[in-house]
Order: sequence, then structure tokens, then C-alpha cells
Amino acid sequence: MSGTILSAILAIISLAGTAISARAVRRKAGAEWTDAQGGGPRAFMAWLGVGSGVLFALVIANQLAASLMIAPCLR
Repeated sequence: MSGTILSAILAIISLAGTAISARAVRRKAGAEWTDAQGGGPRAFMAWLGVGSGVLFALVIANQLAASLMIAPCLR
């Protein structure tokens, strides 16, 4: 049971990090750091944070689903 609660808490934390990165993307993070070709390293890192947060949340949710299905079968 504690693994289920821990997985839910970690998924929420991961989605909170995703929301923080998404907010940085929406606010045009690092517009003052745009280089000559039009790219922005801070915007790239913000998008990388969004992608990583979503990926980690999906992996944690997958582990949560597995623990909810397998634990009752072992009893």
C-alpha cells in the first residue's frame, strides 16, 4: 500500500515539474538569450523539461498500474 501512495506522490511531483517548465515555455524563457540563428538555449531546456516531466510521469504511472494489478494477484 505504501508503494501505491509513494507512486502517486512522485507522479504529482513530476507533473508539477512539467507545469513549471511549461510555464517557462509560455513566458518565452530566455528571450534575451536568443542567438543569431534565432534559437534559444533556455527555451530548449524548458521544452526538454516538459518532455522529461511527461515521460517520468508516464513511467511512474505505469509502475503504479503494475503495482495495483500484481499485488492483489500475489495474495
